[in-house]
Amino acid sequence: MKPKITKLLLIAALSFSSFCVQAQFLKKLAKATAQRAVEKGVNKIADKAVDKGVDKVFEEKQDKDTSAAEGAAPAGKPSISTYSKFDFVPGEQILYAEDFNAENVGELPASWNSNANGVVVATTEPAGKWVQLNQGIYLAGAKIPGFGKDFTIEFDVLLNATSKSGYYLPAIYFGALASGAEEATANKFLKEPHVNNAFEFKIEPKEPQSSKITLKSFQSGRETFSSDRKQMPFFDNTLRAVAHYAVAVQGSRLRMWINENKVLDVPKAVNVNVPINQLYFKGENSGGYNESNYSYLISNLKVASGYPDTRSKLVTEGKLVTTGILFDVNSADIKAQSYGVLKEIAQTLNDNPEMKISITGHTDADGNAASNLQLSKRRAASVKDLLASQFAVKADRMVTDGKGAAQPVADNKTVTGKAANRRVEFVKL
Repeated sequence: MKPKITKLLLIAALSFSSFCVQAQFLKKLAKATAQRAVEKGVNKIADKAVDKGVDKVFEEKQDKDTSAAEGAAPAGKPSISTYSKFDFVPGEQILYAEDFNAENVGELPASWNSNANGVVVATTEPAGKWVQLNQGIYLAGAKIPGFGKDFTIEFDVLLNATSKSGYYLPAIYFGALASGAEEATANKFLKEPHVNNAFEFKIEPKEPQSSKITLKSFQSGRETFSSDRKQMPFFDNTLRAVAHYAVAVQGSRLRMWINENKVLDVPKAVNVNVPINQLYFKGENSGGYNESNYSYLISNLKVASGYPDTRSKLVTEGKLVTTGILFDVNSADIKAQSYGVLKEIAQTLNDNPEMKISITGHTDADGNAASNLQLSKRRAASVKDLLASQFAVKADRMVTDGKGAAQPVADNKTVTGKAANRRVEFVKL
């Protein structure tokens, strides 16, 4: 055999051998990557969300202070100006908060009750835990004698649904009830939540048609009010994304928002004969849907009592404390849902142009104390900057400071206490 041919054959053999080694390596790498993906995917919901690229439009799951490094804001996050018509202001005193972080995946939260098989699931984007609702009724774990005459309800919803030709998406329900003399999680309310006093929302998601919402009220098991089926053309944008739901009750008046959209404002919607003291959720089954193409998840529940009179607090009393200014995780970036609170504060300041104030940030006790101190200072500075840039409050009228977790107002061992400690204080100078 000629030397030149021999050399070519040798090169070819070495190339083939190298190719085989590379192929084996790539095969092992692919197998290892797949295995890690299976191990990392805590549940089907997270896998579906990642596969669909839903994480690109998710907002951060919770406002929790830790010492971890700050990350970039998630893509698709709404700006504060997006909420320019958002006038929701949360109640003054937090009565109940729940984020399910301490709950076991695969089980219903220990303090809840249900006649269905809902479970806690974990997601990676956004990182956190949710209750996945199936067909049935779910009573929250709140143990509160009453929410009061004026109160607010907030929670996040992830309706991870893919419409199927020939089938309507299952309806979702949520509401609040009065347990009266019974325990708030009593079994009787799993059969009939309307037995004493209740109001209930029903959302009928439809894609691409306009989704609809209905509000009903009940007293002694009898329907006392039913709204028209109101269209929500914006609702498609909340599918496969985290949406923030907010309800404000002032006596009999009820208002409700989904993200920045005010959905309902009904003057005589709530019966006041028996104090409301419990949240409940209902899932509905529909042919053609299962866990692979439909899931109804809820998290970050918060109930707060009272209706803050911003003008009176700042002008007359000289101090306003709010938990309604929210921030991204480990960040001083203000969430868009804070718009209503900031708007009221700015209006009061602009109506009293001689008033000067101090703005002080506070955190919960999670994480490193030094990091929390710096975080609280940055958050106070962010509030000042936004009031100046978005609401024309002169910067020289405001000074800022931060106390970290050094001045708690509640127990840092509970979710409710931590939520109360994450606050911003405004003091007239």
